[in-house]
Amino acid sequence: MIRFQKPHLHSRKLIYFVLLSLFSFAAYGQIETPTDSLSQLSIEQEIGQMIMVGIRGTHLNSEALNLTRAQITGGDIGGIIFFKHNIKNSRQFRIFVKSLKSLPNDQPLLMAVDEEGGLVRRLRKSQGFEEFPSAAHVGGKLSLSEAYDLYSRMADQIHQTGLNLNLAPVVDVNINKISPAIGQLNRSFSKNPGQVFDFSETFIRAHNDAGVLTTLKHYPGHGSSREDSHNGITDITNTWRSSEQIPFKRLIDSARVDMIMAGHLMDRGVDAKYPASMSKAHIQSKLRDEMGYSGVVITDDLQMGAIIQSFDLEEIVIAAINAGCDILQFSDPLDLDENLPLKIKVIVLQAIKDGQIDPQRIHESYNRISDLKSRLSTSPNSTSD
Repeated sequence: MIRFQKPHLHSRKLIYFVLLSLFSFAAYGQIETPTDSLSQLSIEQEIGQMIMVGIRGTHLNSEALNLTRAQITGGDIGGIIFFKHNIKNSRQFRIFVKSLKSLPNDQPLLMAVDEEGGLVRRLRKSQGFEEFPSAAHVGGKLSLSEAYDLYSRMADQIHQTGLNLNLAPVVDVNINKISPAIGQLNRSFSKNPGQVFDFSETFIRAHNDAGVLTTLKHYPGHGSSREDSHNGITDITNTWRSSEQIPFKRLIDSARVDMIMAGHLMDRGVDAKYPASMSKAHIQSKLRDEMGYSGVVITDDLQMGAIIQSFDLEEIVIAAINAGCDILQFSDPLDLDENLPLKIKVIVLQAIKDGQIDPQRIHESYNRISDLKSRLSTSPNSTSD
């Protein structure tokens, strides 16, 4: 397992680039240069687009963001996810997001937030934002037209902050009403898969109409679970039902999917070794080959207890990429590691050199991410702010 001593802040930026440059010089010669339009990009830049991280700080010029600024302008990260520690109030947050997006970069950043409504929200009334009810409330109390109006306000608020990606909706079917991760938190629209599809489609349409991308979660289905993947591997081997696949499949078939999040969910009948977020059997074989999904797959937070308690960083990164995941999310706000993008790049470059990762997998993910990001400049109501 790769471990780095944490240097003093003033030396981290120098260490970051020295280590990456030295490793890249040694490893890149072993990597075949792609012959298509990607040939003008380095493999390091492609890997960077696959990395989404949480960050410290509440304004661009803070000392905590010194290295992050360099990583953004260097193309070392492709997305940022924000949490409550990044938000003081609505005005500050809009300025913060706008300043991050204004940094020079070859590709626009995915600027993400978990804004489901109910208990899972980042934009709070105390900070000057409108708050929204849970999915359970919406699915149980509102019509689809009322839901569209509500989620249009949610999406417009997200868009006005400068964010472009909501890590929602939850399309898990509420099979186990006392599931600690879904049912108890009122995160599911319904126990009826068709109703989950209807309200999820409405959620997505409202966001897309406002210029905000969305993410279906948690594939292959968290609604029957008895555990919470924040705390450990969630085994759904004996609880998962085929009905949990229906909302995902119907949304894929309706071309209403921007991204899908792979959950830290273990179905030993599909893969006895890895949860879905690291499983080729789940992502490539089932989601892509069987269900016909060709878009971006993002992992759930790879710093959750479900993952870090069971696997080391090298295995997590290599397995997730080989599984067919495109964006690796490392977002735990309690354990932010500013050097993480470097660690990931070193792991991936070494794995390519050793033959553990085919460079074509990196190019495939880069293409999917680029296609998704190309929609940011053409989405309805999109802005450059």
